[in-house]
Amino acid sequence: MKSRANKALSVTFCGMMAALGAALMLLGGVLAVFTYAAPLFASVCLIPVLREFGKKSAWLCWLATAVICVLLCPDKELAFFYALFGYYPVIRGAFVRIRSKPLRLLLKLLYFAAAEAALYAFLCFVLRLDAVLSELQSTAAYLNVLFFLGLLAALLVYDAALGVAFTLYESRIRPKLRFLDK
Repeated sequence: MKSRANKALSVTFCGMMAALGAALMLLGGVLAVFTYAAPLFASVCLIPVLREFGKKSAWLCWLATAVICVLLCPDKELAFFYALFGYYPVIRGAFVRIRSKPLRLLLKLLYFAAAEAALYAFLCFVLRLDAVLSELQSTAAYLNVLFFLGLLAALLVYDAALGVAFTLYESRIRPKLRFLDK
């Protein structure tokens, strides 16, 4: 009986976090500046799932949120940005375990750069989103490079903020979630 209750709690909690992530993503379509911020905020919803129910549940929560967003978000750039970066809290532990700070930074930069390149290649060449393609083509090349580098810097700040979010969840929020101890 205990495992059935735990399973129900896991499914319910993960569903609530997926719904919260999707709601944050839908709010991201309100202002253009939120195109990149909303997916990063929505991915923070994976922290409690990861901590309480493990990687498998966190991956499923990310997948559910990504599918909902791809289907419902009118801004496809926003939805696919989440699809390619939203799972980062789940894999962040692999980067944290790398002892060498320069190597860790290099691998994070390579990961973020490869994911950014994959995102825009997918949006432009697979989905053929004309708005994204025309925006990239109409902008001077150096501005596109600056945007790419700025996004890399923002993702590094996001990574550092996730460390704080994990600590904050563990020290301040988790003790107040008594229903998870049952």
